[in-house]
Amino acid sequence: MNKLPRPVFWTSLLVAVLLAGVIAACSPTPTVDQAQVPHDSCGPIEPTDADVKKVLTFGEGLFNSADWVKSYTVDPYKVTLTRRNDTAQAIVYSEYLIFTCGYSQTDLGNYFNDEGFNIIFSDYESHTLAKFCEQSGTSLYEYDLVDSNINYKARYWVKQEDEKHIFVYMLVFPQSNPDALETFSKQLFPLLTTCP
Repeated sequence: MNKLPRPVFWTSLLVAVLLAGVIAACSPTPTVDQAQVPHDSCGPIEPTDADVKKVLTFGEGLFNSADWVKSYTVDPYKVTLTRRNDTAQAIVYSEYLIFTCGYSQTDLGNYFNDEGFNIIFSDYESHTLAKFCEQSGTSLYEYDLVDSNINYKARYWVKQEDEKHIFVYMLVFPQSNPDALETFSKQLFPLLTTCP
């Protein structure tokens, strides 16, 4: 009985295909081409998934009631989140700011000043700074606001997360409901709930 010749070509091809599969399986997952991610002179300007998660998860367990309606945006250099409660006439606003080149205390002073707060509170008829204090890299601005003949209290925290990120958090409640403002403030910022 004659033996068939060994199929060397097919065996070599099969080994090559298997080897290619093993190499592909062991190679790291391809990443997004960095050239496709928008950059400025210091680095990527788009928030990362971790940045977005930080904003969406901070204090999330406190706002489970259906009265709180959440919306958020992801833009170059920032992530913003707003929670509105029309029943309580309350607003919770947070912002995660990205300074790709870093920031200085002068930059913060230029960003969080009277002109900046005029823009922040432009939807209110009036705003008056009532108190200001700082502790361990976190600043707290307390404002008295008026809108449609209703007096509000606002607490606006500015926390220096690291050399490139600032976390901003604001609570606004009617002045007639100080307990709610105090309760949420304690739960969110136990070390700097209010200014003395």
